[in-house]
Amino acid sequence: MTIYDIARCCNVSIATVSRVLNGSSKVSNKTRDKVLAMMREQNYTPNAFARGLGLNSMKMIGILCTDVSDTFFAKAVSLVERDLRTRGFDVLLACTGNELEDKKKYLQLLLEKKPPNKFLLSSSMA
Repeated sequence: MTIYDIARCCNVSIATVSRVLNGSSKVSNKTRDKVLAMMREQNYTPNAFARGLGLNSMKMIGILCTDVSDTFFAKAVSLVERDLRTRGFDVLLACTGNELEDKKKYLQLLLEKKPPNKFLLSSSMA
């Protein structure tokens, strides 16, 4: 079930469902109750990834690491990930191995997933 399905079932716009999800006061109580009831009935939960992209609020950082079976890298990644989590970030870990082509593929994957104009590139643990 998506936001589009909820809107269709309630005979409201997608924008109205979005306003309900965001707690906007621009929705009447009657409409809000109808949308929330449908969400409960359908066990609807918002997709955090889609929501973050729509609000341009995704807080995700990708870490490229050669191999986390190496104790140094494992400890470093663990400390970085824990700190990022306390700051509200999600972490995507990619173990690239030692081959340059594999590193390039993972970097390209991360670049394709980024929101526009939101990318920090750091060359560490390469």
